[in-house]
Amino acid sequence: MICTTDDHDKPLLSKFCGSDTSHLMVVKYFDYTVDSYQAVTFTVRSNDTYEMYFLHSAPFLRYVYIQHSSKVNLIHIEHCALVSVPRTIRNVPNLLRLDIKSCRIRQLDLNDFVYLQSLFMVDLTGNQIVSIVALPSGITLPIQSLYLTNNTLHHMNMSSLDGLQEMRCLVLEGNRIENVIPPVVLPKLEELSLRKNRLSTLNCTDWHLPALKFFFCSNNQLTSAPTEWQWMWRIEELDLSFNLLNSFTMDDIYLTQLNALNLAANKLTSVITVQTNLRVPLGRLQLAHNRLPVLDISHWDMPQLWELNVDHNRLTELDDVFVRFPSLSPMMILRNNNWSCEWLKRVHPADLRRKNYGCLLTNETCPAERVMGEDGTWICCW
Repeated sequence: MICTTDDHDKPLLSKFCGSDTSHLMVVKYFDYTVDSYQAVTFTVRSNDTYEMYFLHSAPFLRYVYIQHSSKVNLIHIEHCALVSVPRTIRNVPNLLRLDIKSCRIRQLDLNDFVYLQSLFMVDLTGNQIVSIVALPSGITLPIQSLYLTNNTLHHMNMSSLDGLQEMRCLVLEGNRIENVIPPVVLPKLEELSLRKNRLSTLNCTDWHLPALKFFFCSNNQLTSAPTEWQWMWRIEELDLSFNLLNSFTMDDIYLTQLNALNLAANKLTSVITVQTNLRVPLGRLQLAHNRLPVLDISHWDMPQLWELNVDHNRLTELDDVFVRFPSLSPMMILRNNNWSCEWLKRVHPADLRRKNYGCLLTNETCPAERVMGEDGTWICCW
């Protein structure tokens, strides 16, 4: 890999659910599609031959009437004036997917979907939803993906979703959520996104998410890692970037399946490891743009680590980083730290070169001292 000058930290990308359904390719067939619909009402007629309806822009649409049809499997409406999910949605019992995006819906009432026993995906991104009405006890829905991105939820009472036991994707990013109220019982949930909310604390003690793999909490106001997050041991990706964390305990990832950990753009001054030999399957560790003066990696046994980013910290040395992680060569990013000349002189020049100098800041004119690499490249040091 060639080192670049791009030092902008980014949250981990969702490869499973995405932020909404826009990334999903739809193969259209027997579809009714209008790019600009200008009427106030729209009717799905029982004698229509269409199976899919797409209204990509319907700024004046306030009323949708749906006559009974067993053919319709997808309804997509964007940029409209609807304030609620149409009550007549129950008249399309074979509906698989419902998208009502960038409209004015104020409440999600799960009871609207009780008669839709094939519905597996609901996308209500960009509405004004402030509350969720739960299903009666004992009633369940087959919904597997629920997107509530960019709404106005303040308090997320997770028990309101108890009837969604088949759910695999829950995307709540871009709301105003200040607290997540337990219990959380979603046995098949694989991805939970709480990005871009107002969380200052998060307690996972009463969460039952045995299948959770992807947990995204970036761009909140968290001052510490979520309590008991590690009990969701199947977790593979944890994103806590762009928060206010002061410290993180690496021992918490022990006995999890964590592959990617993003702690970039916090206020970290310490990363603690207590175990003598912390052997974990971690592949990516992002610590860039923090305030770390020291990072003790001497207890880390991470044979699969292929990315380590400590860009923009206050480090002066990093132990045996050039030889400790055998898979790290392509993505070791160490630049923008005040590296000690004495430390660099202790590193074998061949190891420096083999690891691409760890993307260290190199320049022929350094502000203080410099060390020459094996191929004549200058590495600035202090």
